[in-house]
Amino acid sequence: VSSIKATQESNRTLRSIRLEDWRIAQNVKEQIQRHIDMAAAINFINANNPEVAGREKVVRTLLNSANRAELMELQGVNQSSLYGEINSLHLPEVLALIGEKHGQGELYIALKLSIAGVISTMTRTHCLQEQRVYRRGRLEAVEAEIAGIDTADEGVAQVTNESRSKKRRRA
Repeated sequence: VSSIKATQESNRTLRSIRLEDWRIAQNVKEQIQRHIDMAAAINFINANNPEVAGREKVVRTLLNSANRAELMELQGVNQSSLYGEINSLHLPEVLALIGEKHGQGELYIALKLSIAGVISTMTRTHCLQEQRVYRRGRLEAVEAEIAGIDTADEGVAQVTNESRSKKRRRA
């Protein structure tokens, strides 16, 4: 099973390939061939848009727990957390995509496997909101100081203009 990045950037031009290895059991060959055919069909459908092809392969394979588990078993790979590869700030988008494409059952599985990332996203969001409040307060203080300076400058200019007017009248 590839990483998300490797799957997105995988061969997007492949249209057909056949698995003909006599050392592999027939039922395993059929499972592998099904996944190959799915990837080739995605490439064919999205021939003019390779980014969409890469994304669709990620959605259909890595973001579907049943397909991911089957691919891992076929490749002899132990179950690992896919969600560790996903930036926690992007995790809500990925979870929404899973729910949209695969339904609530898959969304539940994804949430169980990614809960640490979801929590850290909420913590990061809260931190950023606090920074925003603090910086708005600082900005308001700076604007008030600028307004005070502008007001003082206007007063100095007015006093200077009045004193010039008095000098002209005397002369």
